[in-house]
Amino acid sequence: MTKSDFIFGLLRSALWQKPHPHFAMAGWQYKEVMLYAEQQCVVGLVTDCLRTNDMELQKKCVINLLKLQNALEKENKHLEDNVASLTKLLEEHRIPHVVVKGQTLAALYPKPRLRVPGDIDFYVSEKDMDKVMKVIQEDWGIEIIPKKKEEQPRHLPFKYNNNTFEMHFKLALFSLPRHQRFLDQLVDDTSTRTTVSIGGTNVPVLQPTLNVFYTFIHLYHHLRKEGVALRQLCDVTILLDKLHNSIDTDLLLKMLDTIGYRKAFAAFGYIFVEKLGLDEKKMPVSIGESERKWGKKILDDIILHGNWGKYEREHLEKKTSVKRSWHTGKMLLSRYAKYMMLTPADNIAFFTRYMPKLLLGSVKKNLRRK
Repeated sequence: MTKSDFIFGLLRSALWQKPHPHFAMAGWQYKEVMLYAEQQCVVGLVTDCLRTNDMELQKKCVINLLKLQNALEKENKHLEDNVASLTKLLEEHRIPHVVVKGQTLAALYPKPRLRVPGDIDFYVSEKDMDKVMKVIQEDWGIEIIPKKKEEQPRHLPFKYNNNTFEMHFKLALFSLPRHQRFLDQLVDDTSTRTTVSIGGTNVPVLQPTLNVFYTFIHLYHHLRKEGVALRQLCDVTILLDKLHNSIDTDLLLKMLDTIGYRKAFAAFGYIFVEKLGLDEKKMPVSIGESERKWGKKILDDIILHGNWGKYEREHLEKKTSVKRSWHTGKMLLSRYAKYMMLTPADNIAFFTRYMPKLLLGSVKKNLRRK
């Protein structure tokens, strides 16, 4: 059994709250497993499996496990409170919005406060952005500095109450304009929203079908750009399981076909079903042999590079900014080329439409500096 197979066994136990065969773990083994879990942002799920199944651990390992869980629970509680505060603030000023990813996904997990958390992401229509920035400055005392779209084309970040918020006016960026318009219109339609209870507040979220569609787009875009961790795969797996009865399968397939992502979705489905234990009946797309091969390639990528491709970038920390930029550009091109045949129309548009704009913008920026 490989290390990744062992980890997947722990993840399946935690995701579905099913017993795992009992085992004893030496201190060095525990340390190695937790390092791997940290790299893949699944520490909470792994510790949950170890604790729930009363695995035989050394005392110092048990103490470490409890500390990790307590820290996660505290951090998630803080995030829940801040998400609730955000919704109360925007609803008080009658500003339509939707919160995505993060705590809205954690709420679907068997133990929400053991999901490794991140930032607070929310979406507002571009026409409401000035109003939102004014409200946040007046009520929270936080000034959000707007930037040119080419510098911040998707969202504006700010910090409040020890959390990072990202205010999106685009939930994802596509190289093909028709794909961009398609997603933007779906997200702007307020009828495609529902609510989930977070911190005792009904927080607006995307309707189940659109939620799965968008969360997968976010997953795939990050994989293609720099890399993802197993946590993001667990997120989509949980969405497909918990929202199964509310997902309009025909509509989801139509949406995936519109942007040419059905094959990519099926490739990830190999991991959702065969590695993370999703009931195959809850997978909206059939998984053929070609998709299985792509799924294995994707899984190798995730295991090798870690969250956001961190372990592909580690050696660059001491390099000059020029060398880092060169490597980042080279890595971006190679990753898009790697997944070219998985989403060909989208990836070709990246090379023919997006890259020329990116290079032109870089040249103009350097000329201004001179």
